[in-house]
Amino acid sequence: MDYAAPTATLESQDKRLPWLRRGLRALGIAGENPALISPVSSLGIDVMRIAVGLVVLYDSWASLTWQHKTQMAHFLGVGMGNAWVALVVAAISFLELAIAVSLLSGRGVQAMGWAGVAYGLAVWILMEHGGDFGQDATDPGVGLPYAIMFLFVVGADRLRRDKDASHNEILAFARVAFGLLWGYDAILKFQPYFLNHYLDYLTAAQKDVGATSWQGIYDQAWIAVSAAIGAKLVAVLVGAAEAVLAIGLISGRGLRVLGPIGIALSLVIWTTAEEWGGPYSAGAATMMPMVLFGTAIIYALTFGYVWLLYNPLELIGAGRTKR
Repeated sequence: MDYAAPTATLESQDKRLPWLRRGLRALGIAGENPALISPVSSLGIDVMRIAVGLVVLYDSWASLTWQHKTQMAHFLGVGMGNAWVALVVAAISFLELAIAVSLLSGRGVQAMGWAGVAYGLAVWILMEHGGDFGQDATDPGVGLPYAIMFLFVVGADRLRRDKDASHNEILAFARVAFGLLWGYDAILKFQPYFLNHYLDYLTAAQKDVGATSWQGIYDQAWIAVSAAIGAKLVAVLVGAAEAVLAIGLISGRGLRVLGPIGIALSLVIWTTAEEWGGPYSAGAATMMPMVLFGTAIIYALTFGYVWLLYNPLELIGAGRTKR
């Protein structure tokens, strides 16, 4: 389905730019390069919006689990019977449910998308304290990736009113922020602890899920491959891959190739070291009072938006055209 034509000119829109958009333009983030991005269909936007909605719907359910209530009571420093535990848990679950309903129905996406951004930042700042700063940290936590994912939701929704992404500052900002996130991850991967203990992450995950379970057998396959190649070399390659992804996202270059690589890398991390995420996993216990779908899977889902904007299938089509 084609997008509706913009209802206002770019000049008139500029006069009504909110403070965030003006600030982004001042930083040189004015929109995506139309010569680089792919045509984006409304069907693709709908599929991604619904996928994010299903994840948040799952989070709403997970927020009501006993595990989450226990973690929240510990975070608040009160007993399980305290009214604040029930109030905070219910408020979180209701907010997630409201966001999920909005995304699944396609109504109020802008408002609830920004609510999702604020929610992700609140989780990251208030509950994760800006991320894990321990020596074994490999990422800045789950709240920040959620916030960036919701930025893509807001930016993609704007394409419905204006298909010209060259002045869609939110999409460009989301891409750059995603790149900075990957850059931060890459820096953590080059820390001595990760380089020297790469296999420990996999063996710990295998221990949590059980060595004889199908997940444990899957982990063992990755452990065997990593050991055959060299654990430290694999750790360096992971860090290098994340650095390249960061450069590509920040610059907006090479994303038709890097996008699928980012999805694959994120899924491998999610299914190994992160134990498939979520409260259904045996190793789901975390140090923060939240139960969310996972970290790396949110990276993979966010790369779905990158796929929409920089469709790798165009490379196949271009090759066929040349032949």
